Amino acid sequence: MVAARLAGVETVYKVGGAQAVAAAAHGTETVKPCRKIVGPGSPWVVAAKRLLSGVIDPGLPAGPSESLILADDTVHGGLAALDLLIEAEHGPDSSAWLVTHSRRVAEEALAALPEHWAQMAPQREAFSKAVLCGPCGGIVLTGSLQESYDFVNEYAPEHLELLSTQPFEHLGEITEAAEILMGPHTPVCIGNFALGPNAVLPTSGGARSWGPLSVSDFVRRSSVGYVTAKGYPELARNAKILADYEGFSSHANAVGPMRDAYLKG
Repeated sequence: MVAARLAGVETVYKVGGAQAVAAAAHGTETVKPCRKIVGPGSPWVVAAKRLLSGVIDPGLPAGPSESLILADDTVHGGLAALDLLIEAEHGPDSSAWLVTHSRRVAEEALAALPEHWAQMAPQREAFSKAVLCGPCGGIVLTGSLQESYDFVNEYAPEHLELLSTQPFEHLGEITEAAEILMGPHTPVCIGNFALGPNAVLPTSGGARSWGPLSVSDFVRRSSVGYVTAKGYPELARNAKILADYEGFSSHANAVGPMRDAYLKG
């Protein structure tokens, strides 16, 4: 609320869920209709945004939370397990994977999980166990570092940690990730709370065509064109060639002799 006030927000509605998406799209007696929705949500919120995409701009596909920890053999697996639990504690519908080609790292991570769980609040422990012991989380042991890269790029994660003492050696291999956090001193929670990059990020493979939420998502743009009398003849000639080729008579007439007559008159 303080951040909203400082940013100049004048109206706040305390609503949530798929019904809030419908209220924002169509309006109610108390909620004014909006033009755009930004931010993450539950599977029901995401589904509602998709269903109402013809009524309201649903923004980038965000939610539920997902993360990949790509670890090489320069780090301890217990550290990888610690960071694996960050996004896994959001809820049982989150996704969290440790991807590594190092059997040592995978085994150390697996062994460290019970100790880490013992230090968590009961509800968050239950959430993370549901994720890591279910179909949307766990530890993936690949056959090579290249296979780890391939897994990451195919998954196109919301949050990606490059957990390595030399993370920049791996950065050039990553082509599909919404957020890339580098090295053992940059866990996802620092990215979420303190580092600065926007934590509203595309999920469910959305990183293949979307980037993080930014100021440009709140700005409407217009293209503006102006052709001078000197520049018109050459542009008109080229436009008429394409119009004639595509069979658009009015397009061609608007840049042909008919227009010339009006311009001379």
